[in-house]
Amino acid sequence: MHHIGVEHRFFHHFTAEGTTPDLCILLVTHLLPDRPLFIETLAQIGRIGAILPKPKSIHADTLAWVARQYPIIELDRRWTASPGDVLARVLPLLRPHERLLILDIGGYFATTLAALHRALGERFLGVVEMTENGHQRYEAQAAPQVPVLSVARSFLKQAEDVQIGLSVVYSAESLARSLNRTFNACQAALFGYGKVGHSIAAELRRRNLWLDLVETCPLRQVEALSHGFHLADKASALARAELVICATGNGALSSADLLLLQDGAMLASVTSADDEFAFTLAELGWPSQEICHRVLRLARPDGTFIYLLNRGEAVNFVHGAVIGEYVYLVLAEIIEGVRLLATRQRAGGLHELPTAVMRDIARLWLADFHGVKG
Repeated sequence: MHHIGVEHRFFHHFTAEGTTPDLCILLVTHLLPDRPLFIETLAQIGRIGAILPKPKSIHADTLAWVARQYPIIELDRRWTASPGDVLARVLPLLRPHERLLILDIGGYFATTLAALHRALGERFLGVVEMTENGHQRYEAQAAPQVPVLSVARSFLKQAEDVQIGLSVVYSAESLARSLNRTFNACQAALFGYGKVGHSIAAELRRRNLWLDLVETCPLRQVEALSHGFHLADKASALARAELVICATGNGALSSADLLLLQDGAMLASVTSADDEFAFTLAELGWPSQEICHRVLRLARPDGTFIYLLNRGEAVNFVHGAVIGEYVYLVLAEIIEGVRLLATRQRAGGLHELPTAVMRDIARLWLADFHGVKG
């Protein structure tokens, strides 16, 4: 445990250079209890034009605090994918001569980068993206004309991803226990062996589950085998599973896949439902009932049931997605990304922070949070 105030001291390292002139920040964020300090730190670097809360991770008290100080824009993928809607909502936020920088979580503005660039030219500085899902969305764009600085695959993000995996398993088991079930000797299927998937798989192994791993990338398949995990095809894994955890961010399961699950199977997602599943509850049209806190029971056409943990949304947000002080590593990366794009010209395309910058962040974090110096 660290003493109160260490977060302020840590963030102070990244605000010592003062405010960047004429900078407007559009912030997509989880509104968790740890975010006000991060938001206040960003406000020391540039003016926050608006905050766009991620819809499924809003803490009521944090939202109330934000609403008293900043404009709030409701976030969804419909208007952020429409050039006309994006320009109509974003351009009025800018003051004359201000430059725009977007901090994104999930690639919301990937398909409208070109429209913003056409409208603002060099006044649009680019995007800082936090997640692997968002990284892939920006990567899919043909030669983006503005820089996208991604922290999704950095050394520091890997440390956070380990903690995310642990929090996913903790929250999934907590909800399973509300159904009077445990993970001991449970048959599980894990979709995705990326960075978070690594951590989830290792934690499930420690908790004595039988695990089928479903991964489509040959390189990750080889890696999973070398780590001693059993590879399975989708249909076989779903037919056996009592628990399914999806960690792909790429629409891993369709409505047809849900019919393959055995009666009583539990389904959990690592990301938001609209990213992880290729179906919506409205499209399914199956009768549903919340039978206990944050557990939704779906009645399939044959009369059997499956259970959506946290109603199909990111399961670790049941407990606030708590990952301890590791979150500050990535928040510091985002702050440094803002400073880098605001003060140095970058070509279009995907970029990462220089290794030397990440090393400095790690050194400061180790000293402030763990007393490790040298």
